[in-house]
Amino acid sequence: MSQFKNVTMKKFTLLIFLFSISISGFSQNLEIVYTATVRKTLPDDIRKEFLAEDYLIDQLRQNEEPDPCEYEMLISDKESSFTYVEKISNNQDPNAPVIRVAPAGFGITYKNLSDSVQRKNFDVYGTKYFSVDPLKKFGWKITKEKKEILGFEVRKATAEDSTAFYTVWYAPKLNIPNGPADYWGLPGLVLEAEKSSKTMVYKEHYLAGSIEIQDKKLKIIKPNQGIQIKAEEIDEIWNEANERRNKMWDDSEGVDTD
Repeated sequence: MSQFKNVTMKKFTLLIFLFSISISGFSQNLEIVYTATVRKTLPDDIRKEFLAEDYLIDQLRQNEEPDPCEYEMLISDKESSFTYVEKISNNQDPNAPVIRVAPAGFGITYKNLSDSVQRKNFDVYGTKYFSVDPLKKFGWKITKEKKEILGFEVRKATAEDSTAFYTVWYAPKLNIPNGPADYWGLPGLVLEAEKSSKTMVYKEHYLAGSIEIQDKKLKIIKPNQGIQIKAEEIDEIWNEANERRNKMWDDSEGVDTD
């Protein structure tokens, strides 16, 4: 009886070992598709102005509830790329302005967990830039809350900084400390994340819609084309570029062609 018990325990231990090996081995090469949404509520006085004009109502909706966008994330070992997926607009009116919102930008967010470096690429009216920055430190607090996403048990973690609150759900069985956009640093892959602004009614949300395990190393794109900057500089670069374009437009409007 004791010999049978020992054999059974050995088989059980071997099964657990093989299962853990398969999870840790396969999970190093993953392809995940995330849906990203933004919810921004405009101040009441601005909302009234939009609601007063029929042609502005659709713009209000696009500001407050824009269509979700999609990102593809590739993970191979310690490297990952998080890439915006371009889609054709379903807007029925080709002349109506479409407000595109992409919380992680319209390019690629690259992370290397080995050297704690993050890169992003930007295109400002045809001029290319790429940023190189240290990975953001979140200071996560892990809670006891659990739920399920795509068949995986996920656990809740929270953090905050001077500008926002962060809530994420990570899957311990996908033992990769990575996630969408800037998220990382937890004992499992982040499958859902939300950022809530402290200064306005603004929320960013990411949710994994599919996960594919790959048996080979994936090609990770590392942004390195154009002018190197810090990511925090891109807003100022955009503002300066817009000012130059507006000035050129005003100057051309003022030219007498008679």
